[in-house]
Amino acid sequence: MRNCFTNLRSRLARPVVDPEIVGQSRVAWAGEKLIRAAVVMRAVEPVVYFLAFLFVVTLPVLAQAPSGPIFGGTDQTVGNGVREAIRWARNILFLLGVGACAWGAVNYFLEKPYAKQFIGGGMCMGFGAIASLAFSFAQGQAVDVDTDLGD
Repeated sequence: MRNCFTNLRSRLARPVVDPEIVGQSRVAWAGEKLIRAAVVMRAVEPVVYFLAFLFVVTLPVLAQAPSGPIFGGTDQTVGNGVREAIRWARNILFLLGVGACAWGAVNYFLEKPYAKQFIGGGMCMGFGAIASLAFSFAQGQAVDVDTDLGD
């Protein structure tokens, strides 16, 4: 524990900046203040992480209703949650695929390796299409396949 306090005192020590320069230059004065602020932030950082962890862990507990079932008494809550998760996954996969193909096009333009971006983008779009199909089935919608090819 003593070593911890010694380390903390050494971190919080005044930065070594020539006092004459600090007295003459506003930039040196501001730099010294910023260095001190960074040292204090670095010392307080573990406490902030711990408090953020406690907040994230205890927030769901505080949000629960004191009585009643977890899902609010309706049998549709879980199904609606699954449908929403599938819908979000579908949209995110499609957007990732578009972004990967765009990045592949930029890499092709810059004469860098681009094949993996296009392959990954196509795979994301394909999985997005599968998720879209699953979402349509989850909504109870029929998926029609046009066998006439527009005739």
